[in-house]
Parts: sequence; C-alpha cells; structure tokens
Amino acid sequence: MGVEPTEAASVQSPERPGLRENALAIRSLTPAIAARAQGYLFASAGLLGASGVLLPHPKRFAEAGMLAVQLASIAAAVFLLLWPRLAPRRALAVGPYGATVLTSFVLLFSGQGTSAYLLFYLWVAFYAFYFLSQRAAAALALFTVLNHVVVLTYFRFANSPGGPAANEDISALVLTAGTVVVAGVFILLLRRRVGRLIHQLTDAASTDYLTTLLNRRGFQEKLESEVARSTRYGEPFSLLLGDCDFFKHVNDSLGHETGDRALTMIGRALEAERRRTDVVARVGGEEFALILPQTERHEAYLVAEHVRTRIGELFANQPIPLTMSIGLATYPEHGSTPDALLRSADEALYAAKALGRDRCVLHSSEIKEVLAASRADQRTTEEAHLATVLNLAEALDSRDSGTARHSTTVGHLCEMMARELGLGPERTERLRLAGMLHDIGKIGVPDSVLQKATSLTPEEFKQMRKHPEIGARILGGSGLNDIRRWVLAHHERPDARGYPFGLGDRKIPLEAKILAVGDAYEAMTSDRVYRPAISHEAARDQLLAGAGTQFDGTVVAAFLRALELDTQQTAGYDRLAVGRWDPKESPR
Repeated sequence: MGVEPTEAASVQSPERPGLRENALAIRSLTPAIAARAQGYLFASAGLLGASGVLLPHPKRFAEAGMLAVQLASIAAAVFLLLWPRLAPRRALAVGPYGATVLTSFVLLFSGQGTSAYLLFYLWVAFYAFYFLSQRAAAALALFTVLNHVVVLTYFRFANSPGGPAANEDISALVLTAGTVVVAGVFILLLRRRVGRLIHQLTDAASTDYLTTLLNRRGFQEKLESEVARSTRYGEPFSLLLGDCDFFKHVNDSLGHETGDRALTMIGRALEAERRRTDVVARVGGEEFALILPQTERHEAYLVAEHVRTRIGELFANQPIPLTMSIGLATYPEHGSTPDALLRSADEALYAAKALGRDRCVLHSSEIKEVLAASRADQRTTEEAHLATVLNLAEALDSRDSGTARHSTTVGHLCEMMARELGLGPERTERLRLAGMLHDIGKIGVPDSVLQKATSLTPEEFKQMRKHPEIGARILGGSGLNDIRRWVLAHHERPDARGYPFGLGDRKIPLEAKILAVGDAYEAMTSDRVYRPAISHEAARDQLLAGAGTQFDGTVVAAFLRALELDTQQTAGYDRLAVGRWDPKESPR
C-alpha cells in the first residue's frame, strides 16, 4: 500500500466552465423567483416614484402622467407578487423592457432627462444581468441606452426649459451607459461566482471525497438515467458490484490511512480501465460499482474478470494483498427497475463472497441457492456453485456454436467413456460435469475470434489457447479443484504438442484425455461457423488416426466401443453432412 494517492481526473463537461456555471446559476432561478424579483422591482419603483410626486417637487413635474406611470408599476407588482406562478414566460421576458420604457416616461414627465429617476434604468440593469442570459442582458442594456438617447433628444429639440445643453447631454449619456456596463460586469462576475458555488455543491453532493468517483447518490442518479435510456431504446446494459475481500484486515493491521490509500488506488485503477461511456462509483466503504451501457452479460463478464484480475495484480506485492469479488446483473434480464437490478447484482456479489471470494458471479436463478448455501454445509455450497457455472456454460454454448447442446453432449460422451473404462459412479459423474464445463473459459475469448468463419491467425489462435487457463481460474475453489485440473489440461496431447503447457503423456490426467476425445468428436460431428459437420464414420477415422499422438489410444478405443454398444445413441450422433475436418485446427 506504499503508493501515494493522486487526485483522480474528473470527467469534464463539454461546456466551457464559465458557461456551465452561468447555466447552473440561471437554472437555479425558477420562473416564480424571477416573477417575484420583477414584482419587487416594479413595487419599489412605483412607491418611490409616487412619493416623489406626493412630496414637495419641482413645478415642471407632470403630476398626472407621473402618477399614471407609478400606478401601472404598482399594478404589475401586485400581480407578480401575489400570483408569480401565473406569469407567462413571455411576459417575464418582456417585463424588463416594459420597466425601461416606464422609466423613460417618468423622465419625460419629470421634465428633466437627467433627474434622479435615471437610477431606475440601473435597477433594471441589475435585474437583467442577474436573471437573463448574457446576450439578453446586453440587448436590454443597449435598449436602455437608446431609451435615454430618445429622452435627451426629446428635451433638446422640444426647447424644454429644463432641457440640458449639448455638453450636458453627452455627459449624462456617457454616465448612464458607463454605469449600466460597470454594473453589468459586476453582476456577471457575481453570477459566475454563484454558479461556481452551485457547481461545487452539486459535485460535493454526488462525489466521493476520497476517490473523487461518484458516491452512492450520484451512482443512483446515473443508474436511474441508464434504465430510462435503455428502456427507451430497447438496449441492454450491465451493472457490476465489486467488494474488496478482507479489507478490514488492512485497516486493522496497517491503519486507516493505508486503507484510504488502497481505496484511492482502486478508484484510480477503475477510472483508468473504464470505457468513455462507462460509469464508475464508490457506493460504500470498500464497495464499488460500474455501469456498462450497451453491454450484454457475456461482454460484461469479460469486463468483470478484467477488473478482478487488475485489482489482484495491483495489490499482489503489497503487505496485505487485496482481491475483489464481483456480482453482475444485466438489464432487463435480471431486473427492469433500478432497485431490482441493484438487488440482483447484490445477490450475485453475496454469492461470490459465499463461494470463496476473488471471483465474478453472474446472476442467475441459482443464486438463491448460493445464498441459502452460505448458511448450509460445504457440499451444498459446491452444488450451488456448480449450478451457477453450469448456467453460464449453457449460455456460452449458444454464443460459440449457436446451440445450447455442445457442453451437454460432451458431458454425456465423457460419461459413456468413464463407464466403459470402469471409473466408478462418483468419478463418472464428475467427468460428466467436467464435460459440461470444459469450455467455460471461452467467456474470455472475443466474439470476433470465437465466431470467425475462416482460419484463425497466429494471434487469434493465441487468444483461443487462453481459454483452458481462464476456465480453470473460474472453476477454482468451492470443491471443483479436480474438475479445474481436468479442464486446464483438456487440450494437452500425448505427443506433448498441446496447450497451454505442452505436457507429455504421463503428466496428462486420464480425465483430461477423456475430455479431449469427447470434445473433438462432438466438434467434428456438429456444424460450426468455420466448417460443416462430418459423418460419424469420418469422425471415427479421425480419432483413430490421432490415437497415440493427439488423443490417448486407450480412451479412443473405449469411446468407439461405447458408441457401438449403444446403437440408439450412435444413431443420434450420426451425421449425413459431407466435408473434411482438419486435425491441425484442433476443436476450438
């Protein structure tokens, strides 16, 4: 845990920061608030303007006109303050322009274009630059200056006794325009500051302070949005819930500061591994979540395995190596609502913990058995684990060969050979299960390789050769260690030219040799994307030709005897399809 944490990069908004902050500030000011603000503006102007008429004032005042303007302002204020939600948006947009025009009339009725009522222009500018967009506020500021130009022009050419001289006109106009601009700049700076504070508070409410990932609240919002989006477009998405195994040991043995550094490392690793559209969150103490849009369960399982392996590698050399257990659920198969999907992923995570930790579990109907097994004996737990991985193996068959019968058929063929070789009931049953699980590691092989219709390239064949090791890792623990060893070696050959280790004849378990024969026969007699099926006779000849090199001779002989003895089964496996199988390919 010696790595010092660094601040994780946050996902930036496509908008420029200033524009986003302004947008947040404006969004926080609802139409009702804007209506009340206009109401206060009209009320203040009306009351102060009326008091100017009622108190001692210059004789040049047109009192009737002044009072009419003030009464109009007060009437608008009453409506906006008493029924703010009834004010239409268009009226709210036009209101500041109306206030500007009323101010111009007040100046005209006051008999002087530079009277104290000029301050009402500034009030409107305050409102505009705070409540309106920058463009709308600038337009209103220009409208205000033009209004003052009209007022000053009127007094100049009307030969009003109170009309100012030309130099006074220019001075008043410059002061008006300059005051409006300066006030606008300060208001915009204030609004940007408010927007930044709103942005920071919003982020703080949905961001984990330690890892800077989304917290549970932010994750819940993203999950709800993804459910809504996937429902609208009819697309799947997957949810991963991961929990660090034995994390309490880190805090207890090395201290909470080291534990915090470990959590930060995990957060950085998850953020680095995610795709652009994926969502990563810390939803609990040592619990993390990933939302994978447009991702079905098999692809999501690959992601989960990659994440689990990455976390194991990250802490492999630390004083207390950490691993991660992961539960996986897919929308809509495992839940059509956020709560249902989260519950399914949580159940799968619980099952991963119960089955030995440091593993990924895909939610299935058997998960409840796993949960019950956590309170039962070890045998029940092993059976529940088998149910889960068998469910996954059946789903993988459809992905690989387009049918859900390959693994079941291989399991049946292995059972036949085990009986013929006299291996005993318990060993025979284990071999049948091994046959059903032998290809589970193909979950780690990309579809582009698994479903390729032409020969594999050397690089693609290298990827294909990884599936026994991946399968062995998935099957590790929970009483499946014997099946794990057989699956790992089922592509080894007596001539030591197999994979993944190139074992010689004596080092290959008999059960792995049985798996190899059953897998090859079923593959040869079934249609695949890269070649058609061949007949039973042709497959028999291929097995005999490979006996002693690719296949164990004793096992091949036992298999052919079993087929001959059970004519009904033999008829079921015969194929009329033509074609040749290239033994160099080896069954995928």
